[in-house]
Amino acid sequence: MMLRPLKKIVLINGTILQRQNPRSTRKPLTINLRNKLRHLFSLKHRIHGIKPDQPGSYYPFLFENNPFPAWIFDLQTLAFLKVNKAAVEFYGYSEKEFLSMYLTDIRPEEEIILLEENLKRIHKGEPPFQRSWKHLKKNGEIVDVEIKGNNFFYNGKETRLVMINDVTARVQTEANLIRTNEQYRLANERYNIIANATHDLIWDWNLETNELYRDPKGLVEVYGVADNEPIKHINHWLERIYPDDLPKVQNVIFNIVNAGEQNVFDIEYRFRRKNGDYAFIYDRGYILRNKDGKAYRMIGAAQDITERKKLEQEILDQQKAISQATINTQEKERTEISKELHDNVNQLLTTTKLYLDLALTNPGLRDELIKKSSKNISYAIGEIRTLSQSLMIPSLGDLGLIDSIEDLVENINATKKIDATFIHEDIAENNLIENQKLTLFRITQEALNNVVKHAEATRTTIELLCSKEIIQLVIKDNGKGFDSLNIKKGAGLNNIRNRVYLLNGNVTINSQPGKGCTLVVDLPHLH
Repeated sequence: MMLRPLKKIVLINGTILQRQNPRSTRKPLTINLRNKLRHLFSLKHRIHGIKPDQPGSYYPFLFENNPFPAWIFDLQTLAFLKVNKAAVEFYGYSEKEFLSMYLTDIRPEEEIILLEENLKRIHKGEPPFQRSWKHLKKNGEIVDVEIKGNNFFYNGKETRLVMINDVTARVQTEANLIRTNEQYRLANERYNIIANATHDLIWDWNLETNELYRDPKGLVEVYGVADNEPIKHINHWLERIYPDDLPKVQNVIFNIVNAGEQNVFDIEYRFRRKNGDYAFIYDRGYILRNKDGKAYRMIGAAQDITERKKLEQEILDQQKAISQATINTQEKERTEISKELHDNVNQLLTTTKLYLDLALTNPGLRDELIKKSSKNISYAIGEIRTLSQSLMIPSLGDLGLIDSIEDLVENINATKKIDATFIHEDIAENNLIENQKLTLFRITQEALNNVVKHAEATRTTIELLCSKEIIQLVIKDNGKGFDSLNIKKGAGLNNIRNRVYLLNGNVTINSQPGKGCTLVVDLPHLH
C-alpha cells in the first residue's frame, strides 16, 4: 500500500514518531482557543513541574488530561495500545484491562460488519463514516458516541488516535423527538380517518382561551356552517343556540367546568344553521383536568339528530293512531257484545220472565210454561258460553293449535247447518312460536264465523299445510260468494290482514258471486 509522505511529530511519551500527512480539511485553531490552551498548560507547568520548552511535553499532558475519552489502537490487530483517564472512567475498564482488549470488544455484535467497512475506508485514506456509533461499557450499558480520529505511526506501528464524544443523551432526545413526531402524525392520521369516517362534528375547546376548533367536514354536515371563524369563540356559538335550550346548555357547561369529579357529559339542543333553520344536535364530550382538578380543555363530538327527531315524532304519531284505532276497536267490540246480549240473550230472558209470570197466574199452563222457560234458559246459557268463548284468548298451550281448530269444527258441525272438515298434516307445533299459533287460530275462528253468518254455505273445508318455508292455512266454502275486487273491507277482514301483516305473511282472497270463497294465508315458517 502506498503511503503518503511521512512527517516527524512528538507524541505522548516524548518520543519522536512519524505519521502520514493527513488530508485534513480542519481549520487551524483560532488565536483565542490557542491562547486558552497555552494558559491552561502554563498552569499545569507550575503544578507538575513541566517546562514549556521541554520537547514533547505538551502531547502526553493533553492526551492524559483530555476530558474526552481517547485511545490509540493498532490498525492491523485492532488492539488497544494506549488509553487516557477519561476512557477508563467512562467505560469502566481499568487501564490494564483495556490494554488486553481489542476494538471489537467494546462494539455490539450488530455493528461489527459496519466497523470493518469503516476501517477499510480508513486504510484506503478515505474519510470514515460520519455517524454515531454504539459502544459497550463494562457494565453492559450501551452508549451512543461520535468518534474523531487520525492515523499515525506509534512505536513503529500503523495506529489511529481517536477521541470519543458521548452523545447518548442527544441520540435519545432525537429518538424521543422522532417517536413523538410519529405519534403526533399517527394521532392526526387517526383523527382525520375518524373525522372522514363519521358524520359527527369533532371539536376541541380550549377553556383558557374560550376558543373552539371544529373539523371543517363535520362543521358543514352538522352545523351547516362553512367557516368556523364566526363561532370560534364560545360566546358567539351560544348566540346560535335556540333560546329555550340556552339556559339548559349554559347550566350543563357551568356544572361540568366547575365539577371536580365529573368528566363526561351529553346534551341535546337546537342550533341555528346558516340558512336560519334549527337543527337538533346531540353533543357529548370529555373534560381534561390538570393535577389540581381544574378543567382546561374539552374534546367531544356533535351529531345532527334532526332526522331521528322527525322519525321519533312520526313513530309517536303512529302510536297515537294505533292507540286511537285500539280504542275504536274496543268500542266497536263492546257495541257488538251489547247487540248480542240485547238481541239474543236479553230477548230470551225477557220471554222466559213472561212465561214464569203466566205460570204463577195460570195453574193450568204452569207445567208447559215452566218447560218452555227451562228451554229458553238453556239456550241463553249456550249463547252466553259461545259469546264468552269468542272473546276469551284461547289457551293453545293446553290443547294445541290442531286440537283447538278441531274443537271449532266440532262446534260448527253440532249446529247441523254446515258440514265442516279439517284437513291437516302432521305438524310439529313446537317449531311454531306462540304468536303464530294464536294468529292461525284467530283467523280460522274469524273466517268460520263469517261462513256461518254470511256465506249461506252448506260445506266448508279447513286445510293446514306446512313446508320448509311457509305455513299455509286454506279455508274454502260453497256459499254465495262475493266480488272480491269490489268488496268493502269490514272489521273482520281488516283484522285478518293486520294479524298476517304483523307476522310478515300474505293473505289472498278468491271469490265470485255464486261460487263460494277461498281464503289463503301464508306465514313464514320459523324452525
